[in-house]
Amino acid sequence: MHGDDTPPVPRQPLVLRDPIGRPAHPPGLIVAGLSVLLCTGIVFALLDWWPGHGHTVDAFTNSMVVLVFGVLVVVGLVWVVKSALVIGRDRRWSWWIAAAPIVVVAATVAAAVIPSPSFESSRSDFDLAAQAVLSSPDPAVSDVQVGPYTMSRIERRNNGAVYFYDADQSFLTTFGGWIYSPAGPPPDRAGIERFESTHLDGPWYEFTAVWQE
Repeated sequence: MHGDDTPPVPRQPLVLRDPIGRPAHPPGLIVAGLSVLLCTGIVFALLDWWPGHGHTVDAFTNSMVVLVFGVLVVVGLVWVVKSALVIGRDRRWSWWIAAAPIVVVAATVAAAVIPSPSFESSRSDFDLAAQAVLSSPDPAVSDVQVGPYTMSRIERRNNGAVYFYDADQSFLTTFGGWIYSPAGPPPDRAGIERFESTHLDGPWYEFTAVWQE
């Protein structure tokens, strides 16, 4: 016998594994599901599509937007790590890797294509609300829906102006909304550190203000 005739074992392709030999798991149903929920929440916030009408619902849901962005960042990091392990380390592919990016792209397109609420599209609703407050014995009402917007307060002033305080624009000492002022540009309010108004059309103005602390 002339030496060992056993054929050499072919070299296996380099596929790294963890110490116990298990392949990495791709981002699965949980990552995809969270992506759908978080992106849907962000799109709803951008388009003001919250299903509940009223200041309590809108104030709560909009206050969660910043938290949603933070959670979406965490989910994105989990997706990056898992995808890098599957593609870079294990040299495999899974269609679960494409699920989260598809959701994010779809949400981005929806937010860019679908028109968001505007004062112009709701002008008739604002006109009716202003006339209702002017003819009401009560000088102010709270938690009122005007078109797609929720007003935390609508207030009639002595000079005939009607202030619409948008619930979505209220944060700590800053607030904003619209003013119906047939007499001309609304005056600065007492007790307010900064008041800015922009004429929109006719008797309507948009304003932002900051209360003095």
